[in-house]
Amino acid sequence: MIFEGLVLGIIIGKLRGGKIEQLGKFMFRSSFLLVFALILQIGTSILISIGNKTAINNRMILYIISYIMLFIVLFLNLGRKSVWFILIGAIINFAALVLNKGSMPIDVALLEKMGFENMFQSLKIGAMPNYIDINRAYSFTVYLGKKFATPKFYPFRQIFSVGDIFISLGLLIFTQGIMQVSRSYYSPKTVKFDYWDGKMKL
Repeated sequence: MIFEGLVLGIIIGKLRGGKIEQLGKFMFRSSFLLVFALILQIGTSILISIGNKTAINNRMILYIISYIMLFIVLFLNLGRKSVWFILIGAIINFAALVLNKGSMPIDVALLEKMGFENMFQSLKIGAMPNYIDINRAYSFTVYLGKKFATPKFYPFRQIFSVGDIFISLGLLIFTQGIMQVSRSYYSPKTVKFDYWDGKMKL
């Protein structure tokens, strides 16, 4: 869903006359924390997938640290309205993860229906501790877990959460917005000031 949000944001940005180059010029405040947070989250998930006991036993702490860094970056950049969507999505996913002791609730039946056989079997034997059957999830977090799927006609099958939807929407709005920045700074006509006679000319 995150990839789709970025791609759609770029497409909409181009259709609105924006420039892709603008994306390379933008920097989040404290962006280094964002990089560390993503590396920590992805690295933890990879280590868990290969059965690393240290990552499995300490996944709760590792995820909390990564989310704290992510929240700091998002709070520092709330001046952009699109970041609010990303923040809401991150809070939703964080709540689902933490309230289930480091495991994200996921609809196991939907996994099987969508054809994710390897993941389905791994969950059944407990080989994926960073996920938990949504039917065993804590209280209201059954509504926050990964329980939605992409349509059958969509080539890239995915299962996602409400939080993922908010994050993707935020990224879409953010991306196309950044591409419009140059248009807001420059107008079609240039105003010049004549220092000799004190008049402005177009």
